[in-house]
Formats: sequence, structure tokens, C-alpha cells
Amino acid sequence: MAAKHAIAGAVAGGAFGLTALPPRRAQAGSNRRRVEVRGTLVRCVDSMNAPPPTPVASPPTPPGKRAPSRAIALVANGVLGLMFLTSFGGCMKWGCQYDHLSDDASIGLAIVSAVVCLAATITATVVFVLNLRRKDESVATVTGLVLTTTLGAAVTVLSPIFWLLAGSGPMTGFGGWGRPLRIGKRALTPGVRASSEWANGPRPCVEGLDAETRAALRDLWLHDARKEHASVPAFGQVAWQLVALGAPADLVRRAHRSCLQEIDHAERCFALASAYGGEDLGVQEMPALYPGGAELPRDRQRALVKVAIEALTDGALLEDYNAELAATALADVRDPAAREALVRVVEDEREHARLAWDIIAFCVERGGNPVACALRKTFDSMQDEPVSLYDRDLERRVEALPDKSALYAHGRVRPDVIGPVFRERKAAAARRLEELLAPAFIDRRAA
Repeated sequence: MAAKHAIAGAVAGGAFGLTALPPRRAQAGSNRRRVEVRGTLVRCVDSMNAPPPTPVASPPTPPGKRAPSRAIALVANGVLGLMFLTSFGGCMKWGCQYDHLSDDASIGLAIVSAVVCLAATITATVVFVLNLRRKDESVATVTGLVLTTTLGAAVTVLSPIFWLLAGSGPMTGFGGWGRPLRIGKRALTPGVRASSEWANGPRPCVEGLDAETRAALRDLWLHDARKEHASVPAFGQVAWQLVALGAPADLVRRAHRSCLQEIDHAERCFALASAYGGEDLGVQEMPALYPGGAELPRDRQRALVKVAIEALTDGALLEDYNAELAATALADVRDPAAREALVRVVEDEREHARLAWDIIAFCVERGGNPVACALRKTFDSMQDEPVSLYDRDLERRVEALPDKSALYAHGRVRPDVIGPVFRERKAAAARRLEELLAPAFIDRRAA
């Protein structure tokens, strides 16, 4: 039996490349291998049944380090857009009408809009800047930052300006004859076309005038003709407003008579301009007048204020100044047609100024102290020096003429008298206004 075991061991050892061992030692080695295999199997099974390893958690982000959401910036930009639209709408609603906001309201809204726009701009800018610090940020953040700063700067500047315009009083312009035609705050004049329909009146003698002087005289008188033409519907507005306010018949009658006088002035000026230009000149249509333009505020007190302020700026001061300015030209004028036109302008414009003062007295009588305060405030805000009579291009052409004596001989005003005449007439208007308003303030103190 021992021999058989030895032979089997030898055969097994040869088959597995093992050295033949004695039976006891072979059995012991086999047992060890079984234990090792069994241990390996156990470890494999244990590893399969073991729970997955717990991932190592990244350290939490410290509070305050996370970039704010870009939605905040979008909301801030929306606020900027809303402020722009609101202020622009307010400017169109009140700034382009005489029914404008009070100064306190417009200044307050301007300050509020500036603060809100500045805060929205800073907020949106900070949000985009903090987001730029993240490595995975896209180009959209850079674009948003650029658009925000641009939009914010523009709206922060424009929005307060719009609110200030919504509360500014009616604009006053000086130059040329006649009462300004205002639609809202715009002073309108008609365009010019070739036509003989308005060129009705005495014509000047143009012999001896060079081409440059004739062209300058044509444009100077054409400027006056357009202003006089615009005065026709302007006095129509005055008559309409007086009727609406229940004014006496005398004021309404004089307003309509002023319309007829302005037609005469316009025809004379167009005739002079046509003669200097060598062709008949007239006016184009004025589509801006299609919707009307004589509207008054619905509130009676504010309507009286509007009519009174227009009478002060456009009539009592402006037409009085125009009349005295035209009177200074009478000392130099030599052409009969130009002289006749100037004489008529001086007489009628003085009459229009008297009508304006009577309208002011009517409004103060009906409106009392609020109208008086508005008149005084408006007068105090007027400029102390007149603006240019003509546009800059026409002024340059006149200044370039070597000999201006022909202009004065044909009824044009010397530039050196413009400032002194305006200051004199404004001082006279201040005295007249103080006399007219004093009873209103005395009545208020007595009450």
C-alpha cells in the first residue's frame, strides 16, 4: 500500500510539475492550499457584499462667496427701461403742453428718477462684475456688463432731464414781428413756396442793389413774413381761448382785429421779399395745425394761468419789443414800400401789446392770486438779453456784407440797438406788471 501511494504521488507531482512528497507532507500542503483558496473566496464574497465607499465631500462654499444671480441684473435693467419710458412719457404729456407740471413736482421727480436709475445701474453692474470672477462664465456676462453700463449712464442722465422739461414753463423767443404761433411748446412758422397768393402790397425799388444784398434782404423780409403769417392763427387761438373763458366782447373783437392786421403785415412782408428775390413767394400748407392747437387745461384756474402767461410773454413783452425795434429802423429807412410796412407794423404791434395787458388784467381779475403768482414767477425767469433775431447762417451772411447801409435803407434793424431796446422794454414791462399785480397781493393780505 505504501508503494501504491508513492507511485500515485509521483504521478500527481509529475502532472502538476511538483516534486513528489511523502504522503503526510503532501496532505499538509494540500490542506494549506485549500485554506488559501477558501480565504480568497471569502474575501471576494465580502468585497462584493460590502457597501460602496463613501465619497469624500468637498469643503462647503463659505457664506457670501457665491456670485449673485444674473436675474437681479435683469430686473435692474428692467427698472432702467421703465424709468426711461415713464420720464419720456411724462415729458411728452406735460412738457409739450402748456398744462405742464409744477416746478416742485418736476424737480422732485427728476431727483427720484436720478436716484433710482443710479441705484439700478450700480446694482446690475456689481452683479455682472461678481459673475465675471467665476471661471465658467460665458461671453453673455461681459455683454450684459457693457450694455448695463451704457444703458444706465444714458438713462440716469436723460430721465431727470425729461422730468425737468415736463415742468418747464413756456419757451419765449424774440425776433421778427408778430405773435408766435405755439403748438404745445413749439413755435411754428410755415414753409415757403413760389406763389403770388400772399405777395400783396407795395414793392420796393431794387435798382442799384447787388446780388448779395438783394439775397440778404429777400431772406430777412421772408423771415418776417413767415412770422407774421404764423401770427394769424396765433391770434385765432387767443380769440378762441378768450371765448372759452367768458371774456368780454371787446377783448374777443380786438383779438379778431389783430388777426386781420397780421394778414396785412404778412402780405406786405411777402411782397417785399418777392421783389428782392425776383419771384413771388408764398406759404406752404401747415399740417401741424390739422389737429387744432387752441386747447386749454380742463381746470379753469390753470386755463387762466396759461392765457395770462402767453399774454405776458408773447404779447405784453414780445410785441411791445418788436414795435419799438421796428420804430428804430424808421430813422434809417429810405425805401417807401419798406417804410410803409414798418409804420404799419409799429402801430399795430403797439396795439397788440395793449391788448395783451388787458388780457392779463382780465385773467388776474378772474383768477386772483394764483394767476398773479404765476405771472410774477414767469417774468422773473425770463432772460435778461434777447436771443438772436435770425438763424446763424443768415447772420453770417449779413455780417459778411461789405456795405450794410443798403439793408438799413430798406428797413432792416441795426444790430447795436437790439440789446438796449430789449432791456428798456423789459424794464418797462416789469413796472407795468408790478402795478397790475399789486392789488391782487393786497387783496390776499387783506383776506
